[in-house]
Amino acid sequence: MNNREKLEKMDRALRLLEDLKNSQQAMVEKASQLQLDAMEFNFSEMEKNMGELFSRYNQSLDFVNQEIERFEIKRNQFEQKHGLDKMDEE
Repeated sequence: MNNREKLEKMDRALRLLEDLKNSQQAMVEKASQLQLDAMEFNFSEMEKNMGELFSRYNQSLDFVNQEIERFEIKRNQFEQKHGLDKMDEE
């Protein structure tokens, strides 16, 4: 696999990470809404469980965001190291 192909695979991985981030964000929002609904319905066990899910999903979202940042840095360094950023400008 040449460097251009590696960069394309890295870009694909970034897109997948972004998709994962978006899915995780949706889960955070849904868990939060369900926790609020449980409060309104006075379902204390569901409220507690949705609060726990919210916390876990939020931590996972933070983890995914950190991974995206780290991977973008590595991807950009790879692109610059191999002069692939200059090839696009020509």
